[in-house]
Amino acid sequence: MRKIIALLLLLFLSISSRVAQSDVTASVTASRRTAIVNAVERASPAVVNISAIRVVEQQTSLNEWFFWEEMMRYPRQRTLREVGSGVVIDERTILTNHHVIEDADSIRVAVSDGREFEASVLGYDYLSDLALLEINAEPIGKSARSTPLQPIEWGDSANLLIGEWAVAIGNPFRLARGDAQPTVTIGIISATQRTLTIDERFHENLIQTDASINPGNSGGALVNMHGQLIGINTAIRSTSGGSQGIGFAIPANKAKKVIQQIIDYGTVIPPHVGVEVQPVTEELAEKLLENAAVSGAVGVLVSVVEKRSPAARAGIRRGDVLLTISGHRIRDEASFQAIARLLPLNHDIPCELIRKGKTRQTTLRLKNRQFHWKPSGWGFTLEQPDLALARQYRQPGIIITNVDRNSGLADALQRGDFLYQIGDTKIHSLEMFKRLDAQIRSQRRIRLYFERDGEPQTLVVAFNRNYRRR
Repeated sequence: MRKIIALLLLLFLSISSRVAQSDVTASVTASRRTAIVNAVERASPAVVNISAIRVVEQQTSLNEWFFWEEMMRYPRQRTLREVGSGVVIDERTILTNHHVIEDADSIRVAVSDGREFEASVLGYDYLSDLALLEINAEPIGKSARSTPLQPIEWGDSANLLIGEWAVAIGNPFRLARGDAQPTVTIGIISATQRTLTIDERFHENLIQTDASINPGNSGGALVNMHGQLIGINTAIRSTSGGSQGIGFAIPANKAKKVIQQIIDYGTVIPPHVGVEVQPVTEELAEKLLENAAVSGAVGVLVSVVEKRSPAARAGIRRGDVLLTISGHRIRDEASFQAIARLLPLNHDIPCELIRKGKTRQTTLRLKNRQFHWKPSGWGFTLEQPDLALARQYRQPGIIITNVDRNSGLADALQRGDFLYQIGDTKIHSLEMFKRLDAQIRSQRRIRLYFERDGEPQTLVVAFNRNYRRR
């Protein structure tokens, strides 16, 4: 009897120990599965590795030129590979930074399950540094699976809290080569509405985070604790080239606006507002901002208002100082342009301005986008091609729709010529031409690159100091 009781007691203790151990294991497992882990599991499959391949001619040494005559006839070529990240936004579409795929001859996308796809550029917006890629329906390799990609879930970047957790997901330092699993870093939202100029691109309203963002993270996802996309990792501020806790991401809400325009038009087509602006200097501020309550305000001075334009209908006048548009603070000309180019059509847009020292409110309503423009001093009219027409050309550009008879270019240009570059600057949109045109104010010679009947052409144009072509 005693032996039976002892055996039962041992069995009870053994079972109790196993139950206790199981409870401890379950407790530890539960503590490991944090909100961060859950967010990463939701978002990581939607973050991909991008390899942009560019072929360039390689210069040979003097010895090679001397000993190998064939080098003169057949110059060597070198393959350069830019590695970055991207985010799946639907089953076949990838969002990334434009600088990741700029000038690429071919693009490959590797997803986290190991599959690779060839990709093509659907369209891009140079100024916001965003691009859309479309992958081929079938992955590379005959035995590869063809299941759809997993898209990211969108978050709301307008409601971020300073100090809330943020997770950066991407492929830094080419670590994903041979292993498509992305890298994860954790941090907080350090600030919002940051402004930064990167490679001549002005970014407004950037998200700042201390989550490590390193070379190769560009185009990857910044997500919240729900695994939702709140930003596209774009840049770092560093003295060493690596992460020092100051990274920047394009807000998801801005990316949505750019994506929709790329889908509709192939690039961003700004709305027609009908104003020209200039900086508010200290001298102008003393004259225009008479009220001490607004003397510290920052904005832009309205220098021109087109007749019957949306701005004119909203009651905006020459001499007004614009302070805000659609709730966005205007700091200077660059911020005004960055905000105005993404304003929606057919919506009431609140504006705040100062007139004769008093703050006023008005409502702007935009109806059309800028598809046509006749630049002063050129003698021709330009048009932004629609998406279907743009795909007939080998690269982005704009169309010359008319050349004035008395223009000095009438014997060199004609209707239908496709302009794609001026000097070293690629003209992927009418907006880019307008920005470059504004910089041509002194005597200089510039070279135009255009396409006619599928053949590339060049033309040198000279301007004098009165901004008249000769």
